[in-house]
Amino acid sequence: MSLQDKAIDIKGKQYVLVADRVVYFNEKYPDGSITSKIISSPIDDRVVIRATVTPDTGKPERKFTAYSQALWGDGYINKTSAIENCETSAVGRALGFMGIGVIDSIASKDEIDKADIQSRMQTAPQAIKEIGKILDDKGIDDPEVKQRIVRKLSDGQPLNTSGIARLKKEIVLAAPDTLLTLGED
Repeated sequence: MSLQDKAIDIKGKQYVLVADRVVYFNEKYPDGSITSKIISSPIDDRVVIRATVTPDTGKPERKFTAYSQALWGDGYINKTSAIENCETSAVGRALGFMGIGVIDSIASKDEIDKADIQSRMQTAPQAIKEIGKILDDKGIDDPEVKQRIVRKLSDGQPLNTSGIARLKKEIVLAAPDTLLTLGED
């Protein structure tokens, strides 16, 4: 199976998840390395990480470097895992610069989500149905539990297009047990 076969559709563009890019890199470049470094200060509100991909450690001059940033507390994931989220994005970008997983764009899924978060359009009923479907797929079908989960994850933010994009991402990444805990009274 090729990376193209693993691509998912995001806003009409094909995207290969970072996890699939990393597995591919490790299989195809056994003498390669992926490193990352926190560039920001531990007291900053924003995490900045640099990732470097070296296809062959015997030729260290050939490397691909990328950066990513994440704001602590921006969304459910970044409340506790901004560093991890940021590192994944930086690694995905560095692998993209190397050409791994690039189909329609080098932009990482996080970058696409961040751009979407900047939009301020009103929520379409279809988006609410999509969140409901994602929760259904996680085994959560009680409408009241779904509402409590969405309320807690939205953290008082309006459910506009950017809020929906963030919610979808958080729900997809969360374990069902975590979601059920959020859905408790």
